Amino acid sequence: MNDYIPKRPCVICGNTKKSRFYCEIDNLVYVKCECCSLTYVDQLANIKEIKKAHGGGNFKSIRRKLFGSIRKMRSLGGYKHFLNRAHKIFDFVKQRHLASDDQKTMLDIGCNKGFLLKVAIEENFNVFGVELVPEVIRPFCNTYPKFKDQIFSEKFQTVSNRFEDKYFDIITAIDVVEHFEDPLSDLKSIRRLLKDDGVFIVQTPNIECENSKKLGCNWKALKPLEHMHLFSENNFITFGKMAGFSKITTYKPFEEAAGNFVAVLYP
Repeated sequence: MNDYIPKRPCVICGNTKKSRFYCEIDNLVYVKCECCSLTYVDQLANIKEIKKAHGGGNFKSIRRKLFGSIRKMRSLGGYKHFLNRAHKIFDFVKQRHLASDDQKTMLDIGCNKGFLLKVAIEENFNVFGVELVPEVIRPFCNTYPKFKDQIFSEKFQTVSNRFEDKYFDIITAIDVVEHFEDPLSDLKSIRRLLKDDGVFIVQTPNIECENSKKLGCNWKALKPLEHMHLFSENNFITFGKMAGFSKITTYKPFEEAAGNFVAVLYP
């Protein structure tokens, strides 16, 4: 890694000088802050390219548009796998948020196909979701039409403004915070939306994992059109406290993938 003058400051420590060139992928440069180790895309791509990347490419996008309006969740490939994963995550969530007889309200940011929402509905939660690609979540809406108006295909910041303070008991963002263009603003909004006894649960790639250290630029989590900010466990704790959370605890990931960690944040 060589000395590099970044074009935008580190979102954790504000550093604009002590950074190093990390790697370049598809003409987009990752830099690594020498003060806090945040690794981030120095100049973000334009919004059109970012949306295309999140859509999974032209073929997937066309197929989803053709069949999404008629499909239900049980017809999705990998149904049992995704459902088992969602149960595992939700069991973890319940252990970090004490249950009561009152109906709980949950927001899943980046809800993808909606499996975590499905499990929460089965547990009598009132659920809301944010998913930028509407075709992805449509089978969930077809399966649970009662909740379709509580699924938003917009940026989280736009959606967050529709809710009053302390609205949600639980907010989840599984493999999502690395996608945030302005992660500090997003985390502050999440903090505002959580009840005083609420919990925010995250899974995100770990820039300090063994795969990252071993593979360097070939690490699979390096996707500059999608993964704009890559954290370590330590700097994410610092980051969470900057956003107003009082306690952040890290755990092993729900699935290892290319190298992740889980964080639980309390107001």
